[in-house]
Amino acid sequence: MSCSGRALILSVGYGAGHHAAARAVAEELESRSWQTYTLDPCLVAHPLLFELSRRFYQFCVRQVPWLWGVTYSQTGTADWSVKAHSFILSDVTECIVEHVRNIRPHVIICTYPLFAHMLDTLTREKVLNVPYVVVVTDSLEISRPWMVTQAPYICLPDEYSLKLMSERYAISAERMRLTGFPVRQAFVRVAEGGAHVPTQDNLRLIYGAYAPLSRVRADLTALTSHYPNVRITVIAGERRKALMEFNRDGVEVLSHTDNMAELFAQSHFYIGKAGAATLFEAYAAELPVIVNYSLPGQEEGNLALLLLDGAGITAESASELITKLNRLLKDGATGWKRLKLAMKSAGRVGGARRIADMLEEIILYEQKG
Repeated sequence: MSCSGRALILSVGYGAGHHAAARAVAEELESRSWQTYTLDPCLVAHPLLFELSRRFYQFCVRQVPWLWGVTYSQTGTADWSVKAHSFILSDVTECIVEHVRNIRPHVIICTYPLFAHMLDTLTREKVLNVPYVVVVTDSLEISRPWMVTQAPYICLPDEYSLKLMSERYAISAERMRLTGFPVRQAFVRVAEGGAHVPTQDNLRLIYGAYAPLSRVRADLTALTSHYPNVRITVIAGERRKALMEFNRDGVEVLSHTDNMAELFAQSHFYIGKAGAATLFEAYAAELPVIVNYSLPGQEEGNLALLLLDGAGITAESASELITKLNRLLKDGATGWKRLKLAMKSAGRVGGARRIADMLEEIILYEQKG
């Protein structure tokens, strides 16, 4: 028996993973006739402060990853229950309360842990009485704030993370659910077709320009020199102008794209950093991944999962990237085929569906109660 309802999805615009997970859950619920409302409370309540903090995050990601590593390590010791209700974030909490009262959701989904800690206090103080779910957006290296919330349900992206977090935090099996990372259906459909077998003459790549700029330039120079017929779509973000020298001879440099699934369908490899959303979208599309960069902290866990599954490789330099690509393309692209099979065999598709199934169960339980 299925049912529909109203869902409020709380997300935040740091990186791509939180919003990507939110979009996938919303898409699945809407396909089941749910009404969904996605809110970034930080952006709504404090647009200027949020933009400054987002720029700091981007600066760390692209320029000084060690500084992000220091910042990330501090999240494991901070008391987020206090932090979530500090004076500076009180407006964020009020923003959530206002939207809950206006929307009257049957369930709230959090793709960022800060909001779950806010909901903990609001529930404890009987300001709100709405079941809420946490959707964890990283693997293996999962920071403490995700796991110490009092949320009734915590959704984990993979079985290794479930086992590790169960042992570390002794959370009941009823609260901790193995759902997988939610991915939009457009990426799942890609696996049904996919690009033709790659050769050195028809190679198509998606390149995420997140590594230090010197490394990005070295990679693109090596790729275009070694494979004269290569076609590369570079997702450059704010670096587009700095990389426009490569916007020629089969290389397209974009600031962003709304057609990533279509690009996945046309490509043989994704080359870039180990962001969770991109890696799980690649799993869904069965698009082999070459990681050339990962942030200290959570992205190291995402990379570890990819390597455990045998579904991707790393390249520490431009020369190593070319060497490993040549190896994957040898003998009729045997290495590429092996990576695609590993992605399929890992079974990391269906996260959005499992989360939606769980939300329907919650509503049915609430209605019976």
